[in-house]
Amino acid sequence: MEKFGIECKKLMAKETKERLKSSGGLFVASFNAMAVSEQEELRRKLKEIDVSLFVVKNRIARRAFKELKQEAIVPLLQGPTAITLGSCDSILISKALVNFAGKHENFKILGAYVDEQVLDSSSVKTLASIPSKEVLLARIVSGFKSPIQGLVNTLSGTIKKFIVVIDKIREKK
Repeated sequence: MEKFGIECKKLMAKETKERLKSSGGLFVASFNAMAVSEQEELRRKLKEIDVSLFVVKNRIARRAFKELKQEAIVPLLQGPTAITLGSCDSILISKALVNFAGKHENFKILGAYVDEQVLDSSSVKTLASIPSKEVLLARIVSGFKSPIQGLVNTLSGTIKKFIVVIDKIREKK
């Protein structure tokens, strides 16, 4: 019988690999010297947007990334790291992490793996500055609505002037 520790590590590696495989966006952060209450606060905020945060040993994470052929993310795994996984919009996840990092100096975003590309921390901050999908759609609709609204205002102004002229003619007679 193998040692209990080796079996545990194999199970951890298998679970990590399954979690990484099912994820759409992956963010790596350092949480060195973060209080447990701060970690819980972060987990609560991420849970609101249906995102999970888990901590795994770097050696196990490296092995899982290599098995999934995602070796590009391995250099980000330095020191105590937390991995954030979510199937929702990557912009939404990056906004939540950047906002949290701005309020807590012990939490640092190391990078991300989004759409099969590795992003560094500054790219994650840039990603967080992009407006949400709903805001972009609202801007597009507003852009379509603006010329139509201008035409309606112009036409109604012409009709109002016509009515004023007819009213003046009526008053004279």
